[in-house]
Amino acid sequence: MTRLLLLALLVACGPATGRATPESAEVPAADRGAPSADPPREETPPPAADDGPPILAAHNRFRARHCAPPLTWSKELVAESGKWARNLAAHHCAFEHNPDPHHGENLAYFRPPGALTEAQVAEEWYKEIEHYNFKRPGFSMEAGHFTQLVWASTRRVGCSSVECGGGELWVCNYDPPGNMEGDYDRNVLREGCK
Repeated sequence: MTRLLLLALLVACGPATGRATPESAEVPAADRGAPSADPPREETPPPAADDGPPILAAHNRFRARHCAPPLTWSKELVAESGKWARNLAAHHCAFEHNPDPHHGENLAYFRPPGALTEAQVAEEWYKEIEHYNFKRPGFSMEAGHFTQLVWASTRRVGCSSVECGGGELWVCNYDPPGNMEGDYDRNVLREGCK
């Protein structure tokens, strides 16, 4: 049985400052990943492919359903996501967002390692579409991964994974970040681009 945890970063744009600030999303201690006696494994770089790694291709397939332009793979964001993934692994496979975000961020953790393919990681985030209310656009804890994944103004993504705590932890970073308050109606379109 695969156990899956997801955490999306909410970025809210304040009208007075225009600066992005993260909202905290508390994950119950029981869901943060168990400490492991095994040392964390280093991140595995995505396999080389003409169209990029499978997680990028999956992002772009889902984005196309919502008329969002395809993302490009960013080595800078791979490095950023890898650094944070290694940090989480070094802290007993903690499951929390980077407290100093410069980019959007989606997290996933599942057991056992390899239970999901890269494309399935993106698919799990996309499945949150069923919790998004297109009639009242805005952030939802139940749909934050989905909205970041299809956010139309996002242009680049980079993802990394590590094995820790008996599972696999994924971090994806997005630039520019999604989930900006006040911009949902322009960035999260219905399927068929309506």
